[in-house]
Amino acid sequence: MHEITVKGIHKSLNENGYICGVPFAASITSAIQTKPVSGAFLYGPAGTGKSFLPIVLSKTLGVEMFFYQCAPGTREDDLVLKMLPSEVTKSGVEIKKSTVFKAAEASHKNKVMLVLDEWDKTRPTADGFFLDFLQYGRLSIPGTDINANLDNMFIFFTANDEREFHEALLRRFPKIDVNPLESSLVMSALRLTHDGHPHLGNAIKLYEKAVMSGMSKPATIQEIRQLLDAISFLGKGADWNSLVYQFVTKTPENHSLLKDAQSSEYVPVNGNIAELDSKKFTGDIAEKKVKKKKIIMPTKIDYLTKVKPIDDAKDIPSDNEIYGVYDYTDENYSMLAHQEMRNRIANDDVAVVDDFEVIRGKLIRKKPYQLTEMSITQYARDAEGITEVAYVDKNCTFKDLTRMPNWTYWTIRRYSKDEVVARYQSKDGGGGVAMTIDMRWTKDNGITVIIAADSPKSSTDFWGRRGNVGQFLNVSEYGTENASLALFSSKLDNGRYNGILNIRNIITHEGIEYSAKINENTDRTTNFGLGYIASQSTDVITDSVSTTYIGRGFEVGIFSNDATDYAFASVNIDGNPTRTALEGINLLTASMMIKEADHSQLNIPVYKAVKVNSRKLANHLKKRGWRFLGKRLGMMGKRYKSTENHMCYCFLFENLAIFGFAYDYDNITDKSQVFSRMRRIVSQLAEAASVNV
Repeated sequence: MHEITVKGIHKSLNENGYICGVPFAASITSAIQTKPVSGAFLYGPAGTGKSFLPIVLSKTLGVEMFFYQCAPGTREDDLVLKMLPSEVTKSGVEIKKSTVFKAAEASHKNKVMLVLDEWDKTRPTADGFFLDFLQYGRLSIPGTDINANLDNMFIFFTANDEREFHEALLRRFPKIDVNPLESSLVMSALRLTHDGHPHLGNAIKLYEKAVMSGMSKPATIQEIRQLLDAISFLGKGADWNSLVYQFVTKTPENHSLLKDAQSSEYVPVNGNIAELDSKKFTGDIAEKKVKKKKIIMPTKIDYLTKVKPIDDAKDIPSDNEIYGVYDYTDENYSMLAHQEMRNRIANDDVAVVDDFEVIRGKLIRKKPYQLTEMSITQYARDAEGITEVAYVDKNCTFKDLTRMPNWTYWTIRRYSKDEVVARYQSKDGGGGVAMTIDMRWTKDNGITVIIAADSPKSSTDFWGRRGNVGQFLNVSEYGTENASLALFSSKLDNGRYNGILNIRNIITHEGIEYSAKINENTDRTTNFGLGYIASQSTDVITDSVSTTYIGRGFEVGIFSNDATDYAFASVNIDGNPTRTALEGINLLTASMMIKEADHSQLNIPVYKAVKVNSRKLANHLKKRGWRFLGKRLGMMGKRYKSTENHMCYCFLFENLAIFGFAYDYDNITDKSQVFSRMRRIVSQLAEAASVNV
């Protein structure tokens, strides 16, 4: 279903075999719309369809369902892993991921439904475990951790009231009582299959008496249908008493309870909750104003923090000189200043910050940003005020435009092979325009983008999305650039999760360059390989927030971040480092955290990019023993004996080729020599491509 409505949920549930009324469908609809986690506790006696409801609902919503059947004494460990006998392991036991863990993994790709059936059979300690999961989405088994995407999960608990639940867990979800159906709904359901049956009225009376009898479970629609089928089949040989026992009561105890209830009047079960008078919850609300406390400071020491206002009485530049405008507020000025501090830059003039100058109540930038320089603002996430900033990228091609976020929703105003002009607008919650993006692309100058938004963060949120055919731009959290690292990870990313503009920017690299975030709380010396790097450094530059190691053929920087537990590291290799330095850089690289690749997939990329006709280059390489690898379109490879038979890759993009190896330190014997040969091979290949193609 595309749109979740009470009417739609009610219709779909009934069509798929779960009979219910509109009020019950309304309860379900509101439950699956709850935040931060959608779902509910489903309470009710056995046989009322608590377990069947999520099964039908998952089909209705079109999501994958993960069903876990709790058993008496189920522990929290059982929810995450299961231990199975194994002839392979030394211990004779193999640990496998359980249903909850699999659901958490799947939630990163699609919306899923997790059903924990008969939760009241678990041990009480399981409540605390799952409370932590609902709050943080964390799950762990030996050797593996995962954080679930709770925004993509529907979670349903079913229970028969065998034990009380932890109050904090109950507060996380709405509670829905699943009571026996009213007899009118049962009649509607039976008419779908047995309309006109001579004993249909008798079957409804049987259902009502079964509900009133206090049997361990009331008669189900399926059981009554089976009873009616048996009556039809046996005809005159049908015996009511024996057939009711066979298909409905099934035990002497239940049969006796039904006999005792034969004279009872039917009363629909509605949960027996008190009815509130809504009129008692109306009326005016008296709001008392809180008196503000007067803040008093001695005036004689004001001069210690008093500063002169910034002189902004300057001429406003002409339109063709302006590439960015922010409202001049403390929040925006501070955001730009923090950005400069992260790059360890400071101007002599306080009126100039991050190339913005304070002019007539505005912060005005006189040169454009590169699109690949866009990063998530850490220090002013809640800054408000109109912003207008220009970004450019000369490397953007005509075909790259289809990767732009929401491209099919852009209004194209000019379109030819030499020029494209388009506009995109997003709306705020009230239907107003929250952001306007004007774009112009030309064959000669690439792309220019002007973003006008009501918040500095709006544009970074937008550009971080993936387009229909792949990522247009990587928007990093720290201003890092990991395009080359992602390209030569073991996944060999083809640009679907790696911004095409970031990939094209590799052409500007003189050597090997990449940077990414690292966990600040990790032991740097042991896990980051900085001990090896430091031992091979001829110069170490340290200040309060960073350390830079400079040695033969390399420069490695570690930069702290006061906003989170993460720092970031940068690697620049322009020569042939020693074996020990390579070991340290390998450890540091494996500790980096980038999207779509885990630590075990990251190797040192050894590469060289060249602008070239990709189609002609592919034909040229095929004649020289290269072949298409099939892992993605436009990727070729050839093994070189001099590199211990490692594969050299060639990534072919429009008008761009990138030759490179994934230098896997642990799987190379002649460490430094192989690295040197890899660098030489990619340089020779790039040079030959530029000359011969």
